[in-house]
Amino acid sequence: MMHARRIAGLVLCGVVAAAAIVDASVGIRRFDHLGPLAPGGDVPEFRAVLVDGGELTNADLVGRVHVVTFWATWCPYCRDELDDLDEMAPRYDPAQVRIVAVNREGGGASAKQAMAMSRRYRDAKGLDFPIAVDDGSMTRAFGVGPIPHTAIFDRNGKLRRVHQGRVSGETIAEEIDELLAE
Repeated sequence: MMHARRIAGLVLCGVVAAAAIVDASVGIRRFDHLGPLAPGGDVPEFRAVLVDGGELTNADLVGRVHVVTFWATWCPYCRDELDDLDEMAPRYDPAQVRIVAVNREGGGASAKQAMAMSRRYRDAKGLDFPIAVDDGSMTRAFGVGPIPHTAIFDRNGKLRRVHQGRVSGETIAEEIDELLAE
């Protein structure tokens, strides 16, 4: 009996070790895909539905500076950042700078529910920039983890800055100004 337990224990250790080796090799091969999309890299193709109709795609990022922030109605830091963006937006010509908030509500909310929550929030706060609702594919493509998560693109549609977590409107404005000066 004792001999059988030792053999079973050794087999189990071997299986665990083999699984760890497989996991480590997958992690090493895919290391560059972990974490957020890095500035300067290619922007993946994406589509997110806009609350007022239409969609936001990677092709829309070309032609003006874009600030894209991922948020959710339940996130207090996101709400603070949206307030900053809304306060800052009138400083810029809409032909030069576009701010878009991408809702990633989660929590089991359907796309229809997330759309309704986003619209209600926008209307209650009087936000004056487009809001899109992501089905999760854009969030995954950008490697969004904690929110708010803000990505800033130059006029050529290249990702230039990434902020994980709350970033001040002042910092975003400085980065927009730098890109507009190029």
